[in-house]
Amino acid sequence: MLDTTFQGKSPLITIYFDDSTCSGYLKKSAISDELADRWFGVYHGDKLVLNLVEIAYLMLLPNSNVIVNSSQGSEIRRVDELVEKYGNCFDKYFWPMLAVFKDLRERGRRVRVLGPCKLLVKDKSGDLRLVYVLEEKLDVNMRSFQEIVNEAYRNNFKAALAIVSLQGELTYYDIVPADIRAGKSD
Repeated sequence: MLDTTFQGKSPLITIYFDDSTCSGYLKKSAISDELADRWFGVYHGDKLVLNLVEIAYLMLLPNSNVIVNSSQGSEIRRVDELVEKYGNCFDKYFWPMLAVFKDLRERGRRVRVLGPCKLLVKDKSGDLRLVYVLEEKLDVNMRSFQEIVNEAYRNNFKAALAIVSLQGELTYYDIVPADIRAGKSD
């Protein structure tokens, strides 16, 4: 699990929330640099921009000392308060993404949110893989699988699926390219 202390102490982390983009940012500091080193957020100028999944994860850590400042000046300290205030930011992919993000971080992986249902993961051996997050009972066609594999291989990454069951259980599958044409001959 991620150590919630930074440089030996648990500092106050203030995240400024932008409700127009449903993301947050930290001003450049030793804390933001340390978070960036741990694969949280992406710097845009002097601001470390955090995805909503990353913000929620940081708020859920044990002994978390994270405050989200809203554009109206209120301070938010819990994820349920964030959901209540900015419910429109929480799309149908948020909870499965958070479950997978949290699980991978707890397994010691570096994880970056690339977009809805898509994570970049650096495993313990240093290999990079694109992980696509799907919920159980979601219809997915074979062409979608092919596009997933092609995107990963175009970028020299491995590809994986993270399936989140309706009960919240996670299952991971590596996916590889395959030629399934019938009657192929040499």
